[in-house]
Amino acid sequence: MPCKRRFPWRLGATSCVLPADIMTNVRALAPLVDDVQLLFFESAAKSRLPQPFDVQALREIAEAHSLSYTVHLPTDLALGASARVERQEGIAEILRLMAQLAPLGVLSFDLHLLREPDLPEAAWLENLAASLEELSGALGAEKRLVAVENIEYAFGLVAPLVEEYGFPVCLDFGHLVHYGHDLENGLGLLSRVRHLHYHGVWDGRDHQALNDAEQAGMLGRRLAEVGYDGVVTLEMYSLEKLKGSLALLDTAWQSFSRR
Repeated sequence: MPCKRRFPWRLGATSCVLPADIMTNVRALAPLVDDVQLLFFESAAKSRLPQPFDVQALREIAEAHSLSYTVHLPTDLALGASARVERQEGIAEILRLMAQLAPLGVLSFDLHLLREPDLPEAAWLENLAASLEELSGALGAEKRLVAVENIEYAFGLVAPLVEEYGFPVCLDFGHLVHYGHDLENGLGLLSRVRHLHYHGVWDGRDHQALNDAEQAGMLGRRLAEVGYDGVVTLEMYSLEKLKGSLALLDTAWQSFSRR
């Protein structure tokens, strides 16, 4: 069910809804959605299964289908690690990917600030502060593209650092639900949100198809109230789940349709 140019915000999907490479996924999704989130689960140096992609071909697909891209940065970047060399490797990987993908005009690079379980909280936060300061200095104005995502711990732990060093927020609404975090506190960040992830939670499992039309309607109203015009990515990893979610939103977000 195509949802291109349907809502005041751009509706997106991940580059992992088919059991195939990035290019195959992007070609399949381009007629259906406004944005594709390019997923990089591992940094290049640690990847056991590198995913080949062609930046020029991705750009041509985008131009042909009025498509934009967001990027999920590797989830193995340890910006809070105790070893400075490990932190700098993470920063270097962010800068490398951003440079490589610059021709695509990526709208958001989503970043996890992993909790270091072997470090006291204060030491972890001190290391994160040093990394974010260095990354902010290296990026300059481009830091507006790197959005820090809420994950399993309460976002309030890192929110002051994210704001201090000038990074926007990637709000994962599904994570708020899955980890039992306060929805109102999370939605209170919308004025700072550059990218929003949305997915269902079934039987304690995350990244499932959407199944709560009432919740979807509430989220749509909140997005409309703040005038959100960024990307809402349906962050799930099968075409069946994506199509079911698009069908639910076709009804739940009908009042926000621009058609």
